[in-house]
Amino acid sequence: MAQELETPSGFWDAGRGGIVHVANIKGGVGKSTLASNLAATLSSHGPTLLIDLDMQGSAGIALGIGSDAAPKYTSWDLFKRRFEEGAPLSAYLESFDIVGFLSKLEDRVISKVLGGGAVEDAIARATPMLHVVPAGSGLFNSPAGYQYGNFLHNLGIVKQRYKYIVVDTPSVWNRLTRFLYVNSDLNLIPVTLDALSTNSFKEYLTHIKSLISHNSHVRLRIVKNEVGRGGDERTDGKARTINLNRSFLNSLCEQVAVHNDSGMALLPQSIMFDLEIPESAAIRDAQDAGKSVHEHGGDPAAAKAFDLLARNVQQVLNGIHRENISASALEAKVVFAFKAAAAVALAAIVALNPAIPDAAAPRPVAPQQIVERAGAATFVHTFGKGDNATRMAKYAISVFRAVVPSQKEISQYLTETIDAYNMTRAIGEPKIVDYSRIPEGAKLTFYPPMSITNKQEKALAPAYKFFMDMINDPYPYVTGDWCERGTGGGQPHYAIDVAAAYGSDVLSPVDGIAALKTEPAGGRTVAVMFGNEVISFSHLENRFVKEGDAVKKGMPIGTIGMTGRTSGPHVHVMYGIMSLSRHDINFASKNYRVTDPKYLFYKMAFGGGITDGGWSDDEPQLSPSQQLSSPASVPILQ
Repeated sequence: MAQELETPSGFWDAGRGGIVHVANIKGGVGKSTLASNLAATLSSHGPTLLIDLDMQGSAGIALGIGSDAAPKYTSWDLFKRRFEEGAPLSAYLESFDIVGFLSKLEDRVISKVLGGGAVEDAIARATPMLHVVPAGSGLFNSPAGYQYGNFLHNLGIVKQRYKYIVVDTPSVWNRLTRFLYVNSDLNLIPVTLDALSTNSFKEYLTHIKSLISHNSHVRLRIVKNEVGRGGDERTDGKARTINLNRSFLNSLCEQVAVHNDSGMALLPQSIMFDLEIPESAAIRDAQDAGKSVHEHGGDPAAAKAFDLLARNVQQVLNGIHRENISASALEAKVVFAFKAAAAVALAAIVALNPAIPDAAAPRPVAPQQIVERAGAATFVHTFGKGDNATRMAKYAISVFRAVVPSQKEISQYLTETIDAYNMTRAIGEPKIVDYSRIPEGAKLTFYPPMSITNKQEKALAPAYKFFMDMINDPYPYVTGDWCERGTGGGQPHYAIDVAAAYGSDVLSPVDGIAALKTEPAGGRTVAVMFGNEVISFSHLENRFVKEGDAVKKGMPIGTIGMTGRTSGPHVHVMYGIMSLSRHDINFASKNYRVTDPKYLFYKMAFGGGITDGGWSDDEPQLSPSQQLSSPASVPILQ
């Protein structure tokens, strides 16, 4: 077998490579499918070896390594034997390398006792750049202590020949899987989004967290695998389960060091790869044919998903190398600076500062306090019974960044905020473990998000505040912006949505005349007509005005409700300019053309920059950073 095996050769992409361990305690999550297709995809970037340690042998079979193509040895022999590799003993003597000679002699003696041979006799060829060490019946045994040493020895041999090594393991949590977690560069956990898989993963995660607490170098990433594309996924029950599981998985983070001009900050980083491997009949057909999904074809989307997975894996492996270098360099600088200044600083402290009895220790500084500019706005909230941290996060993101965040961004921001609290809490203040269960009385400081940016926030934040101030509620937030659904397909959102507590008063931002309407979609609506413009408020529970009533600025015109079609208590704010050519909405026999409600704010804020609903010729326009993507001029058509 050794003579028939081709040594992988060819183009190697720039990058570090490494050992990728694929594991999950639950079966049926597509672990072997992911391992075999990931290995096949990585092989286009450099020589790749797949080691199948799952006694079922699914990964090897999926790549066409059956009994007829099986090599002399199996993956169990990586534990049972200590394979020989390298130059003969005489080469060390000729170069006077006594240490190398003794080390090689030791390997030879151990190999004679434990069983040696050539590592090539354990490797089968799937493609020129992808080789496989198939599983065997010996894997039903549990490796003894010294056999783990054999495996590391053999792993060192194959690491010299392959850029990537992918290891598939059985669905168990035992000494072998813990050993592989610690000795791999990256551990991938495929998880399906069904309830059983996610619940099993939550239990699995407790064991992994314990392992990482004693082995901080362990790197972990989660992959959403075999995700359905439509069909039964759209049923209410399953869709709800999938969305809840997505939210849980997206909330999982690890701490990473970020270096900048201000120093170093520890920030949360998601351990979920931002991709989903689709459920695909083509993947199963490829397995039956003993080929990867790329080689077999039939589903470009699935092949593209594995390409994206391979790129993510490469980025993490390269990042580990950079992190290790930068962390070592930083540690050296910190230690050097401390040693150089320690004696002088200690003498100055003793000489110039008398002792202060019972002085409280200074509160630590959060990374946000270092990175954010001096004087950056923050707010503190003391949590009471039933307070919702997610609502507070949405309010903070609206105020600081003027964006409508995704659920992933909300989870990242909450984790970032909780980490800052835990790092800076004083003695006696409770530690927060889960942002969904914040202890009553805990005071949480909300900083501008470090994980969310918006280049237009300076122009948009005042506009967001303008609409949130229309609600008599301490923590309203913008949950839908103008045309925000337009880029994602479907009907664009021609309004601004502001969510708040049910029953909160809605205040008019202008003087005008009230007009009422009730519709299946908008529910109870109150409009305020002023000049050639109108601003309307939909989904109200109560209305405090009648048709034709005079309305004053700041006057309550109704309350936040859920009438019409809505998924939660909020007000749908629509703004229109009178038009004779296009009738988007109508109130009191007047027709209006709908446009971005933020124009009303800019008109009021810039005092006369807009005349009769359009830009005047002699007034300055907004700067490019303040202009929006929709048309800047919507004149009245008389």
